Amino acid sequence: MSGSGFEREAAYSVFEALRPMAGQVLDRLVFATYSLDLVAIAALILSLSKAGEQELEAGPLSFIEALKEISPRIDIVHQKDRLRPTDLHYKILHVLDRRLHAIQPPRGASYHPKLALARYVGRSETVHWRIWIGSRNLTGGTDREAGLLLVGSVGSGRRARVPNIAAMASELLAPVQWIGGLAAELASVRWSAPSGVRLRGLQWRHAGEYKPFNTHFPRPDRTFAISPFVDDDGCHLFHGSNDNRLLTTEPAARALSVHSNLAVSVARSPLAAPPMPVDPLSPDGEAPEPPEPPGLHAKLLLRQRGRRSRLWIGSANLTRRGMNGPNAEVLAELDVSNQLAEDLISFVHSHPPLGDGAVDPVEAARRAAERALDEAAVILLEARFTLSREEEGLHLTTEGSLDPFLAEHQLDVWLLTRPDAIACWPAGAQSVLLVPGGVPVKFETVLVCFSAARLAGDCAPRRWAQAVTFPGHDADARDRAATAAYIGLSGASAWVRAQLEGILPTEPTTWTGARRWVGSEHNRAAETLPLALEEVLAAWARNPDKFEARARELETTLKALREELRQGGEDGPDAEAVAQWQEVVHFWGVIREAIGAKHVA
Repeated sequence: MSGSGFEREAAYSVFEALRPMAGQVLDRLVFATYSLDLVAIAALILSLSKAGEQELEAGPLSFIEALKEISPRIDIVHQKDRLRPTDLHYKILHVLDRRLHAIQPPRGASYHPKLALARYVGRSETVHWRIWIGSRNLTGGTDREAGLLLVGSVGSGRRARVPNIAAMASELLAPVQWIGGLAAELASVRWSAPSGVRLRGLQWRHAGEYKPFNTHFPRPDRTFAISPFVDDDGCHLFHGSNDNRLLTTEPAARALSVHSNLAVSVARSPLAAPPMPVDPLSPDGEAPEPPEPPGLHAKLLLRQRGRRSRLWIGSANLTRRGMNGPNAEVLAELDVSNQLAEDLISFVHSHPPLGDGAVDPVEAARRAAERALDEAAVILLEARFTLSREEEGLHLTTEGSLDPFLAEHQLDVWLLTRPDAIACWPAGAQSVLLVPGGVPVKFETVLVCFSAARLAGDCAPRRWAQAVTFPGHDADARDRAATAAYIGLSGASAWVRAQLEGILPTEPTTWTGARRWVGSEHNRAAETLPLALEEVLAAWARNPDKFEARARELETTLKALREELRQGGEDGPDAEAVAQWQEVVHFWGVIREAIGAKHVA
């Protein structure tokens, strides 16, 4: 990467920055985020897999391989009510519920850090680490973000140690069990920063803690800040310097009191719920709708005196909650080069100043209603929900009464994999029938979706998905059934060959089932590849132990595929798919006989 990253058209991928280098294998990774969606997690997993830069254009077999190899190494920590419900689960996204760790912060606080911490193992068992700290959530969108990537390794060297990284990880990533076991190693890592940057240290706080971030810089001449959300308490950070400029969004700027000696520029507001695009261009070549212009979501504070420049970068907005508490946040303090500082200042100056105007009373009322809805929804977040299988179907039950919430609100609930079965929670009830007749194992999940709406109708409903207790749920059995359903009978032949030979074919569709753009490098891909006994036996001869391990995994999925065939779809099994399945069964029997083992199909 060249340049500071603050050029107006600069764009860098966090996922690409976390991808293993040649000769490295990802050992484990944890991502902390305020908000997230399952498609973005899928993109992260694919990006870290052999599919690499294909990401969401990778095919179904590539996604299955990534789920097997990469997903168990990933942990996602997030605020409990900020998992976005997905409109489509593609028969597979719900298996990601095992990677999620939700945090419910104390009332009045948010779990707001954005960071990724990854461990890699290289040649000769050398250990490498990377940490990214910034403003980007694990969602879609093209908003302006800012972050810092540090690269480290275990061993001696001239690079800097940052021992408190281990303490930061232990506090902010507490639900992830492996963090504690690697704390000593993490504290010993020596880190290198990008060119023109020297890391001075990290600051953080956990949710509910009141601890002001230290942004002291002796006698600054100039202070520049970028933050989409600001308040008067946050603007106190401009005191002490003569040349001050703030880049924020117009609604935030309008809500500020008049601050003397502070110039304010404005940018577009960030998208509230940015969609994660999943499909390639359409075959007819029609241009997609242009994306929304980028909004502002970066959080930065720059102080200068003479030729010295100090930068604070991370997740904290320029607000009382962000800079003083009680939000959980993380912030990196850096000494930066003059060139980097000037690029940042030029970016701020490239935006127009705040013009004349006043707070829109309609907008202000809507925002007040949204805040009131957030406060009321805490009742739901603190409730204990349980899924249970009953004779009528799948029920959702809560221990206490939701009537205090329902007096002024409506609550709708549904299972993530059954968005067509929405249940309205009635007053006086402690249980609702969520899925009449129950749900097949392949669609089981602990994720339940909630939609909370004010009866006054003065703001949009709050929608989120969260994990609930589900006694008797067998996640391993669900994963096997979901994998089989996702592969499908029609994809079994190509999948079996890929498993046995260890080679993924070029796939004609993306992982969502969408056709790749006609005219791309994938346009000649075949739907299936012929099963060739000689090639499979050659793969076995090259590495019998590895082949047998793959064969055992394959047999487990073949059993699940056979069960999928028994269940059939609403219209019954497809004749062509059944024929392909029979070919797979026969071929697998020949293979097992050839290597002297008993097949199961």
